[in-house]
Amino acid sequence: MNMLNIATQGVKTAQSLLDNESLNISQMSNSAYTRRNVRVTSRADGTVQAQEVVRVAGLEQRRQLWRAVSGASELEVQKPHAHALLTQLGGTDVASDPLGLRDFVRALDHEAQTVGGDVHADEVFAALGRVAERANTMFAALEGMRENLNLVRAGDTEKVNRLTVTLADLNRLHRLVPDEAGRLAIEDQRDQALGELAAFIDVDVREDTSGGYHVLTRSGHPLVLGNRAAQLEALPDGGYALVAGASRVNVPVDSMGGRLGGHDRFLSRELDQRIADVTDVARSLAEQLNRAHADDQSSSFSATPLLSLTTGPSGAPRMERTLATAQGLDLNADSVNGNGKTLQRLKGAIHASVSLPGRVSGTLVEAMSALAADTGRRASEIEASHTSAGAVLVSARTQFQKQAGVDETEAGGALMSYMKLYRANARVASVANELFDATLAMVR
Repeated sequence: MNMLNIATQGVKTAQSLLDNESLNISQMSNSAYTRRNVRVTSRADGTVQAQEVVRVAGLEQRRQLWRAVSGASELEVQKPHAHALLTQLGGTDVASDPLGLRDFVRALDHEAQTVGGDVHADEVFAALGRVAERANTMFAALEGMRENLNLVRAGDTEKVNRLTVTLADLNRLHRLVPDEAGRLAIEDQRDQALGELAAFIDVDVREDTSGGYHVLTRSGHPLVLGNRAAQLEALPDGGYALVAGASRVNVPVDSMGGRLGGHDRFLSRELDQRIADVTDVARSLAEQLNRAHADDQSSSFSATPLLSLTTGPSGAPRMERTLATAQGLDLNADSVNGNGKTLQRLKGAIHASVSLPGRVSGTLVEAMSALAADTGRRASEIEASHTSAGAVLVSARTQFQKQAGVDETEAGGALMSYMKLYRANARVASVANELFDATLAMVR
């Protein structure tokens, strides 16, 4: 009988251990639970202790976690944009020809080999048209990327505004709730909302003496002050405006962080820069070929006998082949200035070294290849930085869980040990029951 009593007590103790550790594991992400400064514990010696004070994750630990969330999100949103931009610029294939410049060079070379000097201009004329078509396709694609990015920015800004209103309401409720249990529940909701907000923007959270949270941007611009929330607006050319009542201020892009900061960094540092770079290549191409065809290198030259580059209705650049027919190329015509035939001048223009803003001098074909290479390098850098930020986030979450008093690995190991203890005592109890039944049978 004593054996049965001991085994039964062991089963009860093991069951208590299992229940308590399961509760700790299930509540690991519940900030209101960990904020109570306790975790449920038990002893395997037959006594059960309901609670034991342990370390707790305070506001500073939460700030570190939110900062890590923001850093990872800022890079994560840039990855698909960077790869899409690289694809538009020809990808990583060094032989890619997104503007058709190599095709145009081949057409000129082929015409130069025409037997007997009887130059047929149809191939060159068609290749020139394809250059204009491909340039416009690229400009339209890049402008489409810009429009889509602005739509995403506007959508994310609205999500931020909804979260800041929620936080202001929770601050108000926190001040009005009379009991501690109610305040803890509201604090849990508030931390959850801040965790969501941190994915969109790098927040600086400060707590006042009443327990209210004030939420600021990294540069100190207030998003939430007590029960008042400001509103963000995404500006179409990049950046954001913060509106609070009659006050309206622009927020520096570098101070945003999170998804909003990632969108704007890509918009200003990658996409808009590449649009400007491709526009410079197209402008130089049109000017070089037009001057060569007109045999005019004067500073006052502005004619467009072959190509023109203008601004379309959407604001994006647009290239047009201004020449009506292939015969208008006059490829076999001699220069009145002694500069050779038109064909040779066009070949010289396309192979000439040009100087583009912020670029090493080279041919236009080389300039396009360099743009693709730079974009590929930036995509790789963003990928690598995102991997590093992901590791920082994992570390921050691990540290937060440890500071909150529940270590997932330790708790899981303890759970397995308590399960073994339960099964062992259950087997002993089963044997004791069988012995007890056998003893009763013998007595009868």
